[in-house]
Amino acid sequence: MPETGESVRGGSGLLEPASSAAPGRLFSVDAIRRDFPILGTTVRGRPLVYLDNAATSQKPQTVIDAISRFYATGNANIHRGVYALSEQATVAYDQARLRVARFLGASSPAEIVFTRGTTEAINLVAQSWGRAQLRRGDEILVTAMEHHSNLIPWQLIAEQTGERAAQYDAQMERVEARLEAIEQIVTDGNVQAAAEIDAFRTSPLPTRS
Repeated sequence: MPETGESVRGGSGLLEPASSAAPGRLFSVDAIRRDFPILGTTVRGRPLVYLDNAATSQKPQTVIDAISRFYATGNANIHRGVYALSEQATVAYDQARLRVARFLGASSPAEIVFTRGTTEAINLVAQSWGRAQLRRGDEILVTAMEHHSNLIPWQLIAEQTGERAAQYDAQMERVEARLEAIEQIVTDGNVQAAAEIDAFRTSPLPTRS
């Protein structure tokens, strides 16, 4: 397991924590692609270009090998068994959490929560943080561009807690021009959450102090 600050290599490409990466340093797309066996295949005679990562992400060879090795030699339940195999699996699991925390720059491994996917993670945030923090009269800001996984959980928590889920219509080709609509929707001082996973914007959402 790498020490704090050490680069994490997934194969031929280099991944580094954002805090330690040199400004302006680029990574090799070809090297990263070589880490993913499926990206070496072709579709209709052309190299595969996969853009559906929000639904299912492809796996690099190191991940495929680690999963295969675990099921072949170390498969056991974690945090509840007292036999050797379970203890080994628990150590590996906790080390993975520590490594992710170091890579992301988290102050503690306890800040890292593993989920089965983004949809589960958003629902977890909405139902845990949302129930504890949101009150009647608060507002949640979402956009018309959001995937249902980042829209429905906030609509549900709005119904359950009595706050308002304010939705503004932002088309991808005119996002910056339409952001002014936020000012007409949001009540001063009441926005408690802004749900957004849009990757196409080129400027940040305006914020209030």
